[in-house]
Amino acid sequence: MNWTVPAGFGLFLIGAIVALIQLWLRVLDPETFVKAMITLGVLLALILAWGLVLRERRDAARLKDKSRLD
Repeated sequence: MNWTVPAGFGLFLIGAIVALIQLWLRVLDPETFVKAMITLGVLLALILAWGLVLRERRDAARLKDKSRLD
């Protein structure tokens, strides 16, 4: 399995846990909470985008190799 899927899922779980803790316990002030959630969202988007780039690169290489065999 690609490393981006577990990393993205882990970031999603961290975000969900932080949101629930903030909802019930109000550990962080609102400004810090928003900054933390935005940071987690950006990291999640970067990891998912990198996973798509890796998959496209792998698929393109596979197609290129198949065309050489013909």
